[in-house]
Amino acid sequence: MHADNSQDSAITAINITPLVDVALVLVIIFMITLPQMMEQAMKIRPTEQQVVAASSVSQPILVEISAKGISVEGKFVAEQELAPTLHKLIAQRKNGSVAVSAERGVSHGQVVTVLDQIMTAGAKEMNLLDPREVGHGPA
Repeated sequence: MHADNSQDSAITAINITPLVDVALVLVIIFMITLPQMMEQAMKIRPTEQQVVAASSVSQPILVEISAKGISVEGKFVAEQELAPTLHKLIAQRKNGSVAVSAERGVSHGQVVTVLDQIMTAGAKEMNLLDPREVGHGPA
């Protein structure tokens, strides 16, 4: 009635390596496919009201400061005429927003002077642009 222990010990040892391999492969597959699935699931199309509202928003007034001088909407303006010119343009636009771009090498003092004149002209919002967005400086 004595049982052979050599066969019992072989049955009790379970190898979990294949289970771990399959689990890791599934994790990798989900990591690769999840961003693509999320991108497809998150495509939102704007409603007609949003499209109309976006088209009715006026663009900001572009003020560029370069070594040549100050330009408003592509036209060069003397520093003394900047505030009155901007005041007229701000009155014509709905949002009163002004975007400022300064070329590399322009002194900070000149930029601050222009910003002060923009505030004096009555701008409701001021944005500083990266010179690379407008075409100044290296990309």
